[in-house]
Amino acid sequence: MRSLLILLAFSAAAPAAAQPFRDLTYAQDAGRAAEARAARDRDIALTNQLAVMQAAQRTQQALGDIAAARIAPPAPRDPDAPPPKLDPSQLAEIPDAVLAASNARARAAADNRR
Repeated sequence: MRSLLILLAFSAAAPAAAQPFRDLTYAQDAGRAAEARAARDRDIALTNQLAVMQAAQRTQQALGDIAAARIAPPAPRDPDAPPPKLDPSQLAEIPDAVLAASNARARAAADNRR
């Protein structure tokens, strides 16, 4: 009878003995999951910071391009040189009659309000 009681005591103690190991496993799993979440959060934060820095760099580049476009460098010209000669044969010629007809059509279109 005594051996039966000892056997029953050991069989009842077996699940209780396994609980600390299971709790340890759960704790380790939870720790790994927390570390993975923290690493993911750090990765997201670094990615966001990089995106902000890239946007700031693009903005500065665009502002620099705009500032550079505002400044038109003067054409170098020798003050003692004579002014350039223009060849009137290279200029476009539109007869007066064609210009008058075009002007009349433009005015008629502007006056034709519906």
